[in-house]
Amino acid sequence: MKNWYAELVVLFLVIIWGINTPIMKIGIEASSPLVFNSLRLDLAAIASIIAMVLTKSYKAMPMKDVLKIINISCFGFCFNQLFFVFGLPATTAGNASLVLATLPVSVALINRALKIDSISRRLVLGIVISLSGITVIVLGAEKEISMAGPHIVGTASILMAQFCYGYYTVFFQRLTEKYSVYQIMACVTSICAILFGVFAFPEFRSINLSDFSATVWYCAIFSSLFAVSLGNSIWFWVINIVGTTRASMYHNLNPVFAIAFAWVTLGERFGLLQVIGAVMIFWGLYLARNQGRGELMA
Repeated sequence: MKNWYAELVVLFLVIIWGINTPIMKIGIEASSPLVFNSLRLDLAAIASIIAMVLTKSYKAMPMKDVLKIINISCFGFCFNQLFFVFGLPATTAGNASLVLATLPVSVALINRALKIDSISRRLVLGIVISLSGITVIVLGAEKEISMAGPHIVGTASILMAQFCYGYYTVFFQRLTEKYSVYQIMACVTSICAILFGVFAFPEFRSINLSDFSATVWYCAIFSSLFAVSLGNSIWFWVINIVGTTRASMYHNLNPVFAIAFAWVTLGERFGLLQVIGAVMIFWGLYLARNQGRGELMA
């Protein structure tokens, strides 16, 4: 029963993350990638600290755990943001969509390498079908897929961003065995806000925040409070119930809701191929969540 409840909650989460994609696009275009990401991380850090204080969930940490949090903050979340910000403008939307759908692969490989979680043939089949569904959606949206010279660096950068998030997902979950999600989120977002602020500082010097339109602030507030703070808290609560690999499969529903939201609000295309792709993603998810115990790979 708890698994069903967790899966309903994560469906709500992927809707939030799906909506967040076009909202971030609007915010970035109205400001700048570095400044907008720095702003939303600052707001997310403030919200996460408030949540930690209100829940009274702080617990003293030994230095070894402090170093682990610094590690996942830098090499997981912060690097994910940096690689994504610099990679997205350097490649096509089609390339980005396909690469972002590899999160279950990254998580499965990390779990396999560290012998944290098992992988079944049914799970692998589910991942393959889900990735195929993303491909159909990309083709249906008439987004270019290219491996031409200029796009290789951008695609590689987004691939690194996705691997970093997989790394962050696996090792964050292991810390929740000792500490509350609120405490870890407060630490991670605070560290990332400081680090990203350093990268964005040169641009901040030439920008007056009072000149930002209300649209930028609305986008930053939604993205920070719902996509980052609330979203990550829900994400790791679900992971503790269904596991990192299965939870990461739900991540591939993001483009379905993103395209549906863009179709309603921005008039973007949502045709037969998008419907077929969405069905394939749900089919892959069904296979992954119903993998048998006797199907584990050696």
